[in-house]
Amino acid sequence: MRVELVLASLLAAAIAPSEPAFGAEWQPPGIVTSQSALGEVLAANAQASGAGNARLARRHERWAYVNGSRNIAVLVAVRGADFRTSLELDGLTYTAGRSDGVRWRGDGNGIVHGVSADLQGDAIDRAPRAVFPLDAASCKLAGEAQLPAPAWVVETDPAGDKPAFLYVDKASGSIVREVMRDGKRVVTTAFDRFEALDGALRARHWRVDDGYSYDALDVTVESIELGSVTAADVAFPMRRVLAPVAPLESSVELRSSFFRDRVKLEVKIEGARHWFELDTGTASITVDPGIARRHGGTTLEHAVLPGFAVGPFQLDRASALSIPPFNLDGILGLDFFFGHVVEIDYRHERVRVLSPVDARKVFADPQTAIVAANVDQGLPLVHAGFGLAQGDDFAIDTGSLRLYVMRPFALRFEKEIAAHWTVAGRSFIEHYLEGAIQVQPYTVSRFNFGPAQARDLTVGVQLPTALPDDLAIPFDGIIGTDILRNFDVYFDYDTGRLGVRR
Repeated sequence: MRVELVLASLLAAAIAPSEPAFGAEWQPPGIVTSQSALGEVLAANAQASGAGNARLARRHERWAYVNGSRNIAVLVAVRGADFRTSLELDGLTYTAGRSDGVRWRGDGNGIVHGVSADLQGDAIDRAPRAVFPLDAASCKLAGEAQLPAPAWVVETDPAGDKPAFLYVDKASGSIVREVMRDGKRVVTTAFDRFEALDGALRARHWRVDDGYSYDALDVTVESIELGSVTAADVAFPMRRVLAPVAPLESSVELRSSFFRDRVKLEVKIEGARHWFELDTGTASITVDPGIARRHGGTTLEHAVLPGFAVGPFQLDRASALSIPPFNLDGILGLDFFFGHVVEIDYRHERVRVLSPVDARKVFADPQTAIVAANVDQGLPLVHAGFGLAQGDDFAIDTGSLRLYVMRPFALRFEKEIAAHWTVAGRSFIEHYLEGAIQVQPYTVSRFNFGPAQARDLTVGVQLPTALPDDLAIPFDGIIGTDILRNFDVYFDYDTGRLGVRR
């Protein structure tokens, strides 16, 4: 593969897709064709849920999450279509909600990101779609099913959120079940104990099951108070970031290990040394469950790690996701990259955190190609593509070894792929922590990553598969280390940009 920097813009054009060859849509089993119309179903649900009732549109609620022996208080604020949930675990506050149509999640460090591209999910963030206003424009009728009572099944797939299947009871119009695919897991929420509330029917209890007994939640609505809800009540939380003991006067090289283009950094937890993989494709600091148990244990797959330090950068109590199965000490994801500029130098096998002075010099240097990066979804998404086939949502993933395009991109540019890409061997299965994808290798003549270009290379295209943990990846593609290793890459999440140099 030949790699070069080109500081010129590239032509981007959309090609209308033909009948899909790369598409595959998951849905729960047991759904059959319905003779009903979507409008009839939505009207029945609107009457049952009190849609349009101004008194119900602003309210405060208190829920109880029962998980094993834990009883966790959850505070909920609803303001029209926006909402926020808030709960406390081991002294740290975790939040989730919806703002301007976009679902978001905030970990115990206060780092907020959207959830539509988060393939791992979060056992804490299990607020069901069914108890908040439904976006009718995003709905289609998937069919109907027996639960055993007959129910219509509505698929809702709003922008800024994940698709979900809502089971609407034909007799009452209430949503009695919600099913969502979250990475390799299927999360099922079953509602009961419906009671009247200001002319509407409202579930006062539900059970959440993702197939793992330690994540199961019994949720009881303890109180609902209609009334004033301010914009601040549904706003994002404050951010806590890994910070140096003293302001950086010079750049700091972190103790690192490189193996086959994967990068690990030395991390200390209460002084104990561990090696965490540096992974821009992961939305949270993540820790092995065994290590989490040694430092206080987990609740709903979350741990609080005391005395957490990466070189001179510290958090007294760091929030971390802890999920099995796991074959690493941990992962440094989205949380690690805020508050400073991080350099990964693959050629010299080093990782540095730049001082403010050095960071300004790097981004002012004409040899640095600046790439706009959107980190709102928990990982950096950039503009990239192949000649006329271009997209704005390619994930920069230091935890992935290869360059891939996902089904949404392959569908949009199916004619371009058929005409100009060449099959380059047998398909294979790539396993990620969140699930698996089946990939068909192709050769392509060029690929641009922002203003940088790579020529004569192999790209994998995601195929439909019957694998039970097949990932429905919602962005255009993954830029892995087979591309990144040719560059010095500077990650500046706070201003939404990357610096790229040969």
